[in-house]
Amino acid sequence: MSRRPAVSVVVPFRGDAAAARRLREALGRLDLCAADELIVADNSDDRAAADVLSGAAVVVPATGERSSYHARNVGAREGGGDWLLFLDADCTPAPDLIEAYFADPPSERSGALAGQVIADPDQRAFAARYARSRRFLDQHQGLHDSATGAAATANLLVRRAAFEPVGGFAEGIRSGGDFDLCRRLLAGGWTIEPRPCAVVSHRHRESPVELLHVIARYGAGARWLNQRYPGSSPRWPLREGLTGSVRDVAINLAHGRVEEASFRAFDGVGLVAHAIGYLQSNAAQMSDV
Repeated sequence: MSRRPAVSVVVPFRGDAAAARRLREALGRLDLCAADELIVADNSDDRAAADVLSGAAVVVPATGERSSYHARNVGAREGGGDWLLFLDADCTPAPDLIEAYFADPPSERSGALAGQVIADPDQRAFAARYARSRRFLDQHQGLHDSATGAAATANLLVRRAAFEPVGGFAEGIRSGGDFDLCRRLLAGGWTIEPRPCAVVSHRHRESPVELLHVIARYGAGARWLNQRYPGSSPRWPLREGLTGSVRDVAINLAHGRVEEASFRAFDGVGLVAHAIGYLQSNAAQMSDV
């Protein structure tokens, strides 16, 4: 293994014992150096992760509000590494993930490195296939694009010396905190470098209803971001989008492309969900514990 800075891997977790077991298996894949740390910030009401992950990671309670950003801040404060690797609990990292991040030395002004997030190719449910086709969470060709300053915390390595001065993640919100952090890093004179070879595999929601809830949450986050950074995240064009969706459904069906027709139909439903979410509050709920 090459010499590199110490890394604190921080994962916000909210789920049951089965989800905790999957997370333990995923984190166990990582090739770590002696100075690296695995930290799980448990945002669950029942602390399901504590017993399951004991011995595999440091588990710290992150209660007070139901917010992954709050949990990430708690986990970051617990760690001591020069770099903070933020991963989502539904992601499976490649074993060489951390080494891949440092294959090319970061510049001195690099505040964050944006790894790649690919969809789990083994998922067969409609909603997962749809999300995979639309490159949800793709850091370089999808909804998030590190070249424009938007990088998802599903797989993001952040320099602690950049993270702490900007105040970490905004808390009290449900969505949009990753984009907001990146904007503040850029405003502080830091850069965000792409690392497409640093890969994690993400499991998408398999229920269409759950996926629509995610899209609505993105809508609430987009409105919050647009208020914070005017013009950055306008409402998706509903009328034009629905018109285009209906047109493309008809064209695809006429050519026998049934799956793409169903995906374009779901695009239209997703537009409606995003529009509804755009009218909703982005405030995080208070925790039950």
